[in-house]
Amino acid sequence: MEIRTQMAVVGALAAVWVGGQWVRVRPMLDRATEAERMALGALEQRVAQHPDDAIATRVLLRRYLDHGMPRVVTDTVRRAPAGIQRDGVVSLLWARAEERLGNVSAANALVTGALGRCGAVPDTLADGAGCDVRTQTELTIEGAALERMIEWHITPVTDPARASVAHEIATRPVRITTR
Repeated sequence: MEIRTQMAVVGALAAVWVGGQWVRVRPMLDRATEAERMALGALEQRVAQHPDDAIATRVLLRRYLDHGMPRVVTDTVRRAPAGIQRDGVVSLLWARAEERLGNVSAANALVTGALGRCGAVPDTLADGAGCDVRTQTELTIEGAALERMIEWHITPVTDPARASVAHEIATRPVRITTR
């Protein structure tokens, strides 16, 4: 009986070893992490081949803004499908690009539209629509800064110092005191 048990254990180990030769374990990265690690050219190619890929589009637009190419951001979004244009993160990045180009009214319209769309998205679908809490907070702060710039009749192009002050005021914490 002992030899049969030993043979069964050896047979099971051999089967596992042989099975392991056919099965390959491949690590899978989060799609966002994978897109962030891509080179700019590869990312552009991915967005061109898969225009409905919101994650790759978000990463590409962020990369363009980081490289100081707001005109390319606006051109890329205008060529994107309507579903991608309605994405909360894409709208935020598009608004930031419009602001950098001096189109404060257009940027404010984009932020206002994105906030309206994000408010209508159920919480369970918010992350997929680019309307997570962080994005909605960023949209609100951006909107407050843009409204102040409109009120002051300035743009980041005409008066960068005051535009910076508008952003600082928009991010100031609110203090509530009881008197």
